[in-house]
Amino acid sequence: MYKATIGIEVHAQIKTKTKMFCGCKVEFLGKPNMNICPVCMGEPGILPRINGRAVKLAVRTALALHAKINMRSIFARKNYFYPDLPKGYQITQSIPLAEGGYVEIYTENGKKKIAITRLHIEEDAGKLFHTAEGHSFVDFNRSGVPLMEIVSEPVIENEKEAVAYLRRLRQILRYVESSDADMEKGQFRCEPNISVSKEEKRGIKTEVKNLNSLKAVERAIKYEISRQKEVIEDGGTVIQQTMLWDEKKQMAIPMREKEGVAEYRYFKEPDLIPLFLHDEDIDEQRKYIPELPNEKFDRLIVQYGIKKEEAEILVDSPDIASYFEKSVGSGCSPKYAIGWITTDILGELNKAGKKFSHIKIKPSHLADLNKLIDNKTINMNIAKKILHSIIFTGESVIDYVKVNNLAQVTDENAIENAVKEVIEENVKEVERYMNGEEKLFGFFVGQVMKKMKGKANPGVVNKMLKDILNRR
Repeated sequence: MYKATIGIEVHAQIKTKTKMFCGCKVEFLGKPNMNICPVCMGEPGILPRINGRAVKLAVRTALALHAKINMRSIFARKNYFYPDLPKGYQITQSIPLAEGGYVEIYTENGKKKIAITRLHIEEDAGKLFHTAEGHSFVDFNRSGVPLMEIVSEPVIENEKEAVAYLRRLRQILRYVESSDADMEKGQFRCEPNISVSKEEKRGIKTEVKNLNSLKAVERAIKYEISRQKEVIEDGGTVIQQTMLWDEKKQMAIPMREKEGVAEYRYFKEPDLIPLFLHDEDIDEQRKYIPELPNEKFDRLIVQYGIKKEEAEILVDSPDIASYFEKSVGSGCSPKYAIGWITTDILGELNKAGKKFSHIKIKPSHLADLNKLIDNKTINMNIAKKILHSIIFTGESVIDYVKVNNLAQVTDENAIENAVKEVIEENVKEVERYMNGEEKLFGFFVGQVMKKMKGKANPGVVNKMLKDILNRR
């Protein structure tokens, strides 16, 4: 029986306006090599200066992760040579800002705590761009951008747990507003370390890089577990190395042998004194810790009677969860609110490639739709059409119904005429229905609703159809 052991390093960009050790602007997709200075370019005689805002947000994150914050931490130089690392070393921490802590996830067997090893602050490297013609370019705008490196203990057992852990960690960072954690922008980069063994003792680990989505993380871990099993089965030995994930080929490709700590030649950063924190610094950040995703998840299920899957969608963003609760507070039933938000609103946003902040409808719009359904002015199909039409306009629900003449038809004579027409136009189907094909009833309902342009009261249509068909 093989056992997989997985630990994950996450580099999360701290949400600051300036870089970690200088005053250069932090900007995504700015003009290449414009947001740089002698400090982040490592020119002779430079003196780094700690970004206090970054430290505060890292402390806030550590509190949200239930970690022990070190009142004294040390910055150090980590030496390695990449084309996008202008100084030839990275300023990181040898004594981290925080240690311990956990992220709680939900598995098939219940709750599980994924232990955190440490959280430390460091600076980012630049970014390399390679062309099809074989040219390489370096943009140093990202060099020096503040990062939190959050390292988990190797207690993750499979790709599903890994994704659950990363999703919850990303949510926590967004809830405490310490990082936007946008994977597409490189603000939340994940590097799983994977080892497979038949024994209790851990096997030799490999690290997978270049993962830009949670789906890629899941595929990469699954692939690497399978690959290592095959190597062991064939009598080979897994090599400790860094792998590069190829999304097109759906496979991990060896990149280089994994460096050990000694190869980085850590030593204390001579231009930075130890970072000292005080109780008041920590207490100040504790005030900014909101209701966290796990707490909100449990409360939403109990308070509103929604399913776990629905609660998981809501807590993925504090904005979505807040919108749901405000909708219910405005008078919309939890059942309607959860359905419209998770299916219709998020579906339209996904189709349009837009974020939740782009919607114009307010929670009160959902409450208005609910009221119109309850008083039988419109039916659910019409409500959905209205919702899809006003998501990005914010138009009044009441006005939209009036202008587009969408009020539900309850006139039994009009509905009866439509039912009779459908029966007359579908003689063969009626015959089949009368001979026992009861599933055709839905077909008749659909045809009547089509004739009534979707505005007929479904309850009246169903009753009328049954009465007339049963009399035949």
